Amino acid sequence: MKMKGKMCFRFGILVFVGLLWLTSCAAPTPTPPPVTPTSTATLQHPTATAPLPASPTATPNIPPKASPTPEPPLPTVIRPRYTISAALDYGRKTLAISEQVEIPHPGDSPDNIVLVVQPNWYPGVFDLGTLAWGDGVPVEAYSLEGIRLTIPLDSPWQAGETRTISMTYSLSLPPVERGDEFGPNPFGYTNRQVNLTDWHPFVPPFINGEWVAHTPWFYGEHLVYPLADYTVEIQLANAPDSTVIAASGLDRGEGDIHRYQMEATRTFVWSVSPEYRVYRQQVGDVTILGYGFPFDAIGGEAAFQTTVEAFEFYNQQFGPYPHESLSMVQADFNHGMEYNGLYFLSRAFYNTYDGSAATYLVAIAAHETSHQWWFGMVGNDQALEPWLDEAFATFSERLFYENLHPEALDWWLAYRVNYYEPQGLIDGNIYDYGGYRPYRDAVYLNGMNFLTALRAAIGEDVFTAFLQDYLTRESGKIATADDFFAILSEHSDADIGNLLVQYFR
Repeated sequence: MKMKGKMCFRFGILVFVGLLWLTSCAAPTPTPPPVTPTSTATLQHPTATAPLPASPTATPNIPPKASPTPEPPLPTVIRPRYTISAALDYGRKTLAISEQVEIPHPGDSPDNIVLVVQPNWYPGVFDLGTLAWGDGVPVEAYSLEGIRLTIPLDSPWQAGETRTISMTYSLSLPPVERGDEFGPNPFGYTNRQVNLTDWHPFVPPFINGEWVAHTPWFYGEHLVYPLADYTVEIQLANAPDSTVIAASGLDRGEGDIHRYQMEATRTFVWSVSPEYRVYRQQVGDVTILGYGFPFDAIGGEAAFQTTVEAFEFYNQQFGPYPHESLSMVQADFNHGMEYNGLYFLSRAFYNTYDGSAATYLVAIAAHETSHQWWFGMVGNDQALEPWLDEAFATFSERLFYENLHPEALDWWLAYRVNYYEPQGLIDGNIYDYGGYRPYRDAVYLNGMNFLTALRAAIGEDVFTAFLQDYLTRESGKIATADDFFAILSEHSDADIGNLLVQYFR
């Protein structure tokens, strides 16, 4: 227990951090112009079915190179498979990209294919060069509206048939922080890092006869990802010699070619900076990596160690992590954000770390780490049922404190949850709540309260067995609330009607 004077000082700091957290999606501080790189390099450009159109500001002047050689093909394509070659001009903040995606039959009979192109949401960022079928025949009469690239089929799509689409495009990256209307998205650049998140056209799930491609919103997450396989090659040009790539997977490349391969992942993202300090620790077969800025070395070490500690606990509590690495990246912006194999931790929390677990730096690191299970393994429709990952991640924070840092549990309950007096029904969609604060209070915090009350109602042992079974059975899928309650009913016949009335519509 701390002395009262110290607690008062700490409460002031916590209120300040809480305000930072609440305003993390508010209008940002203008990003300074990119630093002029200290060295340059000549980089080869990926080729595809046709060259990209000339663009003196968007596309680096890079001589052509053969497209990457994919790994030996799997016997059948059971999920979307991407082969991507990306050339990043770090100084200009532009990319030239070639991409091939193999798409298995979705199990129904669509008359088109929809790819989600999140970069097209930002004005002047995405420039489509060529679009062709796998045999090189150009795609005719496609449309690109908002984030939806709609491709009409050239012939009926037969069951068991794989369709292949090849494309080239360029990206002219925007500043990361652009204001509320763009929502919490790390995509873009700051003066310290370049972040490639939701950066390439991808295949959304096909559910109930529809491609799931929701309209972006100014808070929350709107994208829904099926599992996919990735082979990605990255080249850098016009970058300082100290530049480091943090990515969802481990770099298997040689020389100037950075090569990554991931299977059964929802996303592949990467972040680039000449300033990263790198942390590394092996946990069984999994490599945990941390990337932070030197001026926040103490907080960076604490965030990394929390990631390792939380990873080990969740791996035992929920089930084995399926990938070979996990990267924690210090965000040069005021958001935290999860992706498969990598998460960003908001810069706002680093300089408030006081050496104890009773800080937002530790709490949010534990939260984001848990998303590797509640998002990465068990997917959900983040726009329509966001409580299925955010309430679980916040409850995972509680488990982290209960089991590993009980001395800080009262702090966590007081200042992470009860201070905000959370209320609201938890099963709304992101478009329902009218703003980030009511959304966060209902979905994250009151959602955590529901799971805590459910645990008390059915018993801790039954609840733990249910969570593990739910994760095992829904891993790799897009889970729904119906799935949650169906599996729950197999583990407990406790009357939870009062909880449903209190927390659900």
